[in-house]
Amino acid sequence: MNRNNGFSLIEIAIVLFIISLLIGHLLTPISTQIDQRRYKQTQKTLEEIKQALLGFASIHGRLPYPASNQKTGRQDSSLYKKEGYLPWADLGIARIDAWGNPFRYRAEDEYSEPTLDYQKIFGIVGSGSGLRVKDKQNNYLTTKSDDSRVAAIILSTGKNGVPEEENGNQNKIFMYDVDIDDILTWLSRNTLVNSLYATGQLPP
Repeated sequence: MNRNNGFSLIEIAIVLFIISLLIGHLLTPISTQIDQRRYKQTQKTLEEIKQALLGFASIHGRLPYPASNQKTGRQDSSLYKKEGYLPWADLGIARIDAWGNPFRYRAEDEYSEPTLDYQKIFGIVGSGSGLRVKDKQNNYLTTKSDDSRVAAIILSTGKNGVPEEENGNQNKIFMYDVDIDDILTWLSRNTLVNSLYATGQLPP
C-alpha cells in the first residue's frame, strides 16, 4: 500500500499558525523599542525647542507668536494670544516630532507682547500666567502665579498624531500625563525671566 509522505492541509495550517505567532512575538518588542526610541527623541527635541525659545527671547525681547502654516513655520502676529504651530523657521529648530507630526505651540499673552509689560510679568497687575498644566486626575502641575507660572507650551501629539483630552480644546488648560499619547513640555516663567535678565532684556 502506498503511503502519502506529503503534509496534509491541516498540518500546513498548524505550522503556518505557529510561525505567525512566533513572528508576532518577535515583532512586538521591536515595535515597542522603536516607539520608545521615538518618544525619547521627541523629548530631546522638545528640550531643544525650549532652548531655541530662550534664544529668540534674548534677541527679540519676547517670545515668538505661533505659526499659522506648519510648512513655512513663520510666526503669525494674528495668532497673538492663540495656539498654533511651532514657528520652527524663526527658531531654527525641527518642524516635526519623531512620528512626523508638527509641533503645537502657545505662548502666554504677556510674554509675547511686542513690548514687554514688566508689571504684568512680575504680577503687579493682572493674575499672572493663565496657561496651566494638569494631569488626568485634575491635579494642577502649574499655577497662575508663584514659581510655576507657564510662559509657553510646546506639544507633540505623539504616535497617533491627534491632540488628546484638554490638549485639543484650544484653551489655556493643557494635560500632561503618562496615560495619554501626547508629549508636552512647558517653558517656565522663572526660566524665561532669568534668561531675559542675563541677556539684558529686562532691567535689573
